[in-house]
Amino acid sequence: MTTAVDALRALEKWGRVREWAGSDPYDALNARRLPRPMRASVLGRRVATQVVKRSPVNLRPMLGIPPGRSAAAVGHVLSAYSIDVPLDERRVRASQCVSWLSDMRLPSYEEACWGYHFDVQTSVLRYPRTEPNTIATAFAGMALVDAYEAFEDEQALSLARGSSSFFLQNVPQTEADGGAYFGYLVGDRTPIHNASMLVCALLARVHAVAPDPELAAAVERGVAYCQAHQREDGSWPYGERDDLQWVDGFHTGYVLDSLMTCAKAGVGDVDTAAIERGLSYYRNELFEPDGTPKYYPHETYPIDSQCVAQGIQTFALAGDVEHAGKVFDWSQRHMRRSDGAYVFQRRRRWANRTPHVRWTAAPMLTALAHLVEAEL
Repeated sequence: MTTAVDALRALEKWGRVREWAGSDPYDALNARRLPRPMRASVLGRRVATQVVKRSPVNLRPMLGIPPGRSAAAVGHVLSAYSIDVPLDERRVRASQCVSWLSDMRLPSYEEACWGYHFDVQTSVLRYPRTEPNTIATAFAGMALVDAYEAFEDEQALSLARGSSSFFLQNVPQTEADGGAYFGYLVGDRTPIHNASMLVCALLARVHAVAPDPELAAAVERGVAYCQAHQREDGSWPYGERDDLQWVDGFHTGYVLDSLMTCAKAGVGDVDTAAIERGLSYYRNELFEPDGTPKYYPHETYPIDSQCVAQGIQTFALAGDVEHAGKVFDWSQRHMRRSDGAYVFQRRRRWANRTPHVRWTAAPMLTALAHLVEAEL
């Protein structure tokens, strides 16, 4: 059986030789050969995105979709290199990631921020590659704090502080029942729990190394809002709108990781009982007893590598090495490729084996690093 250290080293080598550039499930709108009518309408963009994402055959070469490097992926990789695990030249490779993030920051804002390397069209949101989003900026910012704490990298700290200022200056909190929440985009006021809590986790991390009462106050409000909207069964819906009421695996993990991060940083009045209720729901409703991750509480398929990676990471961070190990063992039997990367999704009768960097490889690298750290 492959150990977590073996899996970590193999995946790191796979990504390093590619300089962490590759495909993404949602990169269809980067196609050079996408028919104009599909690009011109909301429906066309959504159809193109979903067809490329779901196809069991990789359509990217045919459509002219080039490999790309994502700031969110680089953030995950930087976080992994910042953990004291047996990877070669961690400091050198972390420094490269910091340089990439510095080069990739969006020029349209004074403060450090990042977006995706493709235009996005979903049923909920649309935004171009030139605009920052909460997820990419929060993951990059937290990774930069990791690099500062691990290697005393002052450039990383400066960028991380800039990313926290970006949120305060450009994505102000919306006051709501129980507290306040951050939006997903500049000017956006959609109440999405995982996005808001990732911002809070970043602000808490920055405040812990560079105290700022404005950051602490924002975290207090964000944590209060999140905890006020936890359901009785311990879950959180994706968002507080009628069309955002679903619960899924990896977004639940984001919320739990963020609450644990705020608690560890000592910022925000985090209720440990809320974390325990959330972990209990996550463990019992979003995973099978053998470690199989479920996409939704009522539906296992598609089995997604991001749900796999998030399960390993969340349980490892919570100190539940037993369940982290179960998910890891299951992933080695069912999701790992012979080259050390991981397939994107498994459905009932077929698998999409494309090893997307931002969605699959980079989150799995961080998860494996957390598992190795927890096992040491």
